[in-house]
Amino acid sequence: MKTDLRIQKTRAAVQNALFDLLGEKELSKISISELCRRAQINRKTFYRHYRSTADIIEELENSLLGELSAILRIGNNSIFDVGAVFHDISAAIEKNRELLIKVMRLNPELLIGGKIKAMMCRATSLSLKSAGTISDAAADVAAEFAVSGVLAIYSAWLNGGCKGDLTMLTEVSAKMAAHGLTAFVSDDKLTEMRF
Repeated sequence: MKTDLRIQKTRAAVQNALFDLLGEKELSKISISELCRRAQINRKTFYRHYRSTADIIEELENSLLGELSAILRIGNNSIFDVGAVFHDISAAIEKNRELLIKVMRLNPELLIGGKIKAMMCRATSLSLKSAGTISDAAADVAAEFAVSGVLAIYSAWLNGGCKGDLTMLTEVSAKMAAHGLTAFVSDDKLTEMRF
């Protein structure tokens, strides 16, 4: 179901106003009245869409969550097509870069904790389990390891001012997720741990 264009414009105005104000002061110091003045709406309109400024942040997080979830559900891209999945995730992060930087100032754990990580771990674990070659517990551990590493890399890139080449970051992440250290070190140089 498509959202009415007026609703989209109002929400965009409120979100933009919030981010403008966040450039000037902390979230806790922004009043609803001030936010409404900046968005050029009245309080009644604001409360028709949101209960608080936290709802705005949650809406933005849920939007990103939906986008990343869609990437993992695309029929043509198996989660095991690591290159395609990482390319799509990087494209979503690049597209939402400014928004992510602003939201991560409020919630530094946006990517490395919470809903996004949980959804990606769940999708990865389910895919590993469906492959049928790993126990449920081992699939959960493998998913946690892979997803935590990848999201920490993207998080560090965003928190560090997006310095460095996102394409290179994507390629290294995909190789690590698919092959671990063996993607960069020859087998004869690696010593496998014996248990």
